[in-house]
Amino acid sequence: MQYATTQDLIDRFSERELIQLTDPDAQAAVQTARVELVLGDAQAYADSYVGQVYKLPLKGCAKPVGASVEYVAPPQLTRIVCDVARYYLYDDLSPEHEVYLRYKAAERELQAIAQGAATLACPWGGAAGQPAGDGPVTGEVISSFSPRSITDDTLRGYA
Repeated sequence: MQYATTQDLIDRFSERELIQLTDPDAQAAVQTARVELVLGDAQAYADSYVGQVYKLPLKGCAKPVGASVEYVAPPQLTRIVCDVARYYLYDDLSPEHEVYLRYKAAERELQAIAQGAATLACPWGGAAGQPAGDGPVTGEVISSFSPRSITDDTLRGYA
């Protein structure tokens, strides 16, 4: 499942900005190959956090479409991947730049998801995916220890 598309970036940040970032010389059109590359990088970055909590690939959110259901990426994950991909398209940003600040916010949100402090939400109900592990291990812990082989008595006579 793809978390974000070129069209998602255009809808969020404008076609003009994407043209400036991907085709700075000709200013003719969005260079989709470059956009797809950074979207893939941004998705891999998001997966490195999300995969700590959810099995990959994500199942996605079940979105009702007429009489059927379509599985789509959780909207917050689409936003996060768009913010990260946009950051990847820029060459040099100051820490005060809006694009940098959005990237850092996305990074904090991904960390919260990985730590279990936040979850991927599906606005139509259900879960975005299955938990990565079987959950915490519960039950009794049994351990046994052998008696000490070195005691005061066995050490007598050694200097």
